[in-house]
Amino acid sequence: KAHCVLVGQRPADHYQSKLPDIGHLATWSVSSYKYGFNVDCLRDDDPETFWQSDGPQPHFITLQFHKKVAVQKIAILLKFDQDDSYTPVRLAIRAGMSLNDLQEVRYVGFEKPNEWLDFDVSMDLSDDGTNARPLHCYAIQIMIAANYMNGKDTHIRGLKVLGPQE
Repeated sequence: KAHCVLVGQRPADHYQSKLPDIGHLATWSVSSYKYGFNVDCLRDDDPETFWQSDGPQPHFITLQFHKKVAVQKIAILLKFDQDDSYTPVRLAIRAGMSLNDLQEVRYVGFEKPNEWLDFDVSMDLSDDGTNARPLHCYAIQIMIAANYMNGKDTHIRGLKVLGPQE
């Protein structure tokens, strides 16, 4: 198992949710990574490590599930104060039954984020209009559409994919 490079010492801030983390059900991959800053850094629950892309934009994080899953939310840890122009400001979320039929389902934007941020994957509201419906898919992809100050590579310190309330 690859190790993630630790950068700086700051108090840990861990994501907590009543929704189940379903990320362990998927095979994770990234479009590129700098040595020591690979896909494992997204899932190690350490806010001081991060995935760093290393290549042309756009950058992607892709999860392929072995069975159809219901995805409610994505949670992402971004630290503008530490990562500056490596910080994403716009993401596009794509989902589908395979990698060959991914459709964009959601765009999200951030302004100098320094925390865990979570958002519903689907924009489709439940019948009572209070919550978003879960999205059913075999594959989900997070595309980093832009970084702060047009930075080339990106840092993401944590990522969780959450299912609906059980």
